[in-house]
Amino acid sequence: MTRATLVARVRAFVLGHRSDAFDDLAWALHTWQRARHPALAAFAAVGPTSGPWTGVPAVPVDLFRDPGFGGPGPVTFRTSGTTSGVRGAHHLDDTALYDLASPRWARACVPGLPRRTVALLEDPARVPDSSLSHMVQELGGPVSWHVAGGRVVAESLRALVQAPTFVPATAFALAEWLEDEPGPLPPGSVVMITGGYKGRIRRIDAADLVRQAHHHLRPARVVLEYGMTELSSQLWGTPGTPFLPPPWLRVVAVDPEGDPLPAGEVGQLRFVDLCNVDGAVAIETMDVGSVGVDGAVALGGRLAGAPLRGCSLALEATP
Repeated sequence: MTRATLVARVRAFVLGHRSDAFDDLAWALHTWQRARHPALAAFAAVGPTSGPWTGVPAVPVDLFRDPGFGGPGPVTFRTSGTTSGVRGAHHLDDTALYDLASPRWARACVPGLPRRTVALLEDPARVPDSSLSHMVQELGGPVSWHVAGGRVVAESLRALVQAPTFVPATAFALAEWLEDEPGPLPPGSVVMITGGYKGRIRRIDAADLVRQAHHHLRPARVVLEYGMTELSSQLWGTPGTPFLPPPWLRVVAVDPEGDPLPAGEVGQLRFVDLCNVDGAVAIETMDVGSVGVDGAVALGGRLAGAPLRGCSLALEATP
């Protein structure tokens, strides 16, 4: 099995041509990755090669901080770091599947998404290893970037928001902008919040941030995005509702022994992302939550003792 063949099969799955079952494709990716990556082979040297997708061995996200895992590659996305200060890296041969899948699911979850984007994110021309900025750029339409050196450049925002606008932001960047008491956005605008709410030195109340966004910006909608550098797909939701994964990404909560839990029970979250061809198809996070019978994910925070991580940490760290 070649990479090109696997990419073609995943692409067909994303486009809705489901000649492959999810289980079969997940195992095919794992088998190919295990032969390709020595670190993954050492981690999952023995075990089954078929069965339900929940049985695919999941790589802990910490393994992505190992310089020997999965790299090097022509494209590298790096995490914003954790409180340990070590950045993980996701190496890709190319971003073709990422660029196909990410905007497809974003538009499905947020119909009527404005084409004009004013991003409270770093410009990918300056920070090319940000998967979040890359994802926003791939949504299409004109984009302007309004975080530089980890700080929101508020003065550059005021003259730009004149038509329905999409405003993607990390939680900490949005909170910083709201402190400037910006005026309301044009009708039809959408605000997207992502990233952690708990930083090294302060914590943002998620519900209060949404209320403040509605109060100051009066957008048509506030939406939430959940993603991570180690994945190639994202989940979307709205305040107070679970996050929806795309059909090519599935999530399971597991108990301390690693066994899948019934729908609705809280456990450690594992993600199986078919678009993760170059890294690891199955990822074990340090996030906890529950998964409904429909596959939707209700987040429940971090495992006890897990280091803080997320896009917001990079902004909060800037003096």
